[in-house]
Amino acid sequence: MEREVRPERTVTLGPDGRLRIAFPYDERLVALVKGLPGRTWHNGEKFWTVPGEHVALVVELLRPEGFRFAPEVVKLYEAGRAEPPDHLTVSQLNLRARTALLSAFPSPLWVVGEVSGFNRNAHRTWVGFQLVERSPEGKAVAQVEAALGPEDRRTVEAQLRRAGDPFRLEDGVVVRVLVRVDLYPEWGQYRVLVQGIDPRYTLGEAARRREEIVRKLTAEGLIERNRSLPFPDLPLRVGLVTSLGSDAYHDVLRTLRESGYAFQVTVHGARVQGPATEASVLNALDWFRERAAEFDLVLLCRGGGSRTDLAWFDSEALGRAVALFPLPVVVGIGHEEDWSVLDHVGWREKTPTAAAQFVVAKVRDALDRVEGALGEVVARGKARVEGEREAHRRRAERLARGIRVRLEGENRELTHRARRLRRGTRAALARARELVGRLAKGLHPAAERHLGRAGEHLVQLGGAVPRQALLQLRRAGEGLEARGRRLHALDPQRVVERGYAILRSEGGRVVTDPAQAPVGSRLRAHLRRGVLLLRSEGQEGA
Repeated sequence: MEREVRPERTVTLGPDGRLRIAFPYDERLVALVKGLPGRTWHNGEKFWTVPGEHVALVVELLRPEGFRFAPEVVKLYEAGRAEPPDHLTVSQLNLRARTALLSAFPSPLWVVGEVSGFNRNAHRTWVGFQLVERSPEGKAVAQVEAALGPEDRRTVEAQLRRAGDPFRLEDGVVVRVLVRVDLYPEWGQYRVLVQGIDPRYTLGEAARRREEIVRKLTAEGLIERNRSLPFPDLPLRVGLVTSLGSDAYHDVLRTLRESGYAFQVTVHGARVQGPATEASVLNALDWFRERAAEFDLVLLCRGGGSRTDLAWFDSEALGRAVALFPLPVVVGIGHEEDWSVLDHVGWREKTPTAAAQFVVAKVRDALDRVEGALGEVVARGKARVEGEREAHRRRAERLARGIRVRLEGENRELTHRARRLRRGTRAALARARELVGRLAKGLHPAAERHLGRAGEHLVQLGGAVPRQALLQLRRAGEGLEARGRRLHALDPQRVVERGYAILRSEGGRVVTDPAQAPVGSRLRAHLRRGVLLLRSEGQEGA
C-alpha cells in the first residue's frame, strides 16, 4: 500500500531537462538525495536538481517517501521502462546498496573509535578520516571511513566549546561520536557521517586510562620511587626535555637565566604531542640516563594545550621511565589543573615556568644556608680571635708583671749584698790594722819600716777595695738591667709590635718549621692588630 501523497514533496522536470526535487527540510531526505549521482543544490530556490537520465533512480528512491511526480516525469520514467535492461549500472548498484544500508540503519547511532588521518587544516570543506578500533596491545583490529561535513563540523565544535574545549579532534584521540551510516554512490564507499560528539566519554576514557596506569605503578611500588630520591642541595646542572623553540623552552631558559645563578642547561629536543611523544621522550630520557653523573636533575616540560594534547603523557612506559630515573625529574606539563601520569611519579609543578622557579628556589635556599653558615663561622671566628687577643693580652700582662717582680727582687738582692760587702770589708780592714799594729811593736825598725810600707799598701788596698766592689756592683746592676731589657725585648708582644707576626697552627702551636705547615693546612698569623687567617701552599722551592 502506497503512502499518502504529500504535495509539498515534488519532483518536476525543468526546462534544462534536469529533474527538480523540492521538499521541506528533512535530514533523512537530504541524506537520500545526496546519494543521487550528479545532484546539485540550488540555495536560492531551495531545491535539488538531478540529470534526467537518472529518472529511474529518482522515482524508485523517492516514491516510497510520498513524493508527487509531475506527468512529464512519469512519462520520462515510463519511456525508460519500455525496454527494461537486463543489467544494472554501477550507480544503480551503488544506489540500491545505499538504500539497503540506510534501511538497515535508519537512525543515527553512537560509535567509539580512535581518530586517525584527521586533517585539522581543512576548513569549510568535508574532512575525511578513519575511526579505528585497537586491541589492548595497541594493534588496529578494525576501522571504518568517516566524514565530517562543514555543517556537522560546526555542530561538533560548538559541542566542544560548551564543554570548555577540553580537546580537539585529532589523530590518536578516542571519541564517542554520533554517526549516520551511509554509502557514497559515486565511489561505492561505505562510511559513517559524523553528526555529533560526546566530550565526556573522551575525557572519562582518558581519566580511566590514566588511573589504571597509576594503580598499576602504585601496586609495583613505583609511584614514590623518583620523589624519594634526595634532591641535590645545589642543582645547577640541569637537563631539559621539551620541544625546541616552544614557549615552554623559552619560558624555562628565561626563568633560569633571570635568576642570576650559574645554571648549566643541556636541552634535548623531544616531541611533546602526537603518537611520537612516547618514543621521543623515552629517547631523551635514555640520553640523560647514560650521562646521569653529569647532571643534578632533569626538567620535563610542555606548555598548555587541550586535555587530549596532554594525554600523550598518560603512558605506562613514560611513567615507568620517570619513576625509575636515577635523578629527580621535575615535571612541568600544561596548566595548574592538568594532571598526567608523569605528574604522579615525578616532582610535579604546575607549569614549565613553575618548574624552573622550583629549581631556582632550591638554589636560593642552598645559598641562604651557605650564607647563614658562613655568617656563623665568621661570628665564631671573630669571637675566637677576640678571645685569643684577650688571652694574649693577659699573658703579656702576666709576663710584664713577672719581669718587674724579678727585676725588683734582683735589685733588692744586689743592694743587700753590697751592704754586706761594705760592712765585711770595713771589719776586715780594722782587724788587719790591729794585727799590723801589734806586729809592729815587736819588730825591728827595718821590719817596722817594711811593715809601715806594707801598712800603707794595705791602706791603699783598703781604699781600692770599696771602689772595686762598687764597680763590680755597678757592673752587675747594669748587666741585670741589660738582661731585663733583653727579656722585655723577647716578649712576643714586643716582636709583634715591631711589625713581625707570630705564626700558629690550627691547634695553637707556634710554627717554626715549614714541615709543620703542609700544603692546604690553615694557619693564624698574630699581627700587631688582629689575626690573619692563612692557608699554606707548602715550603718554597719544594
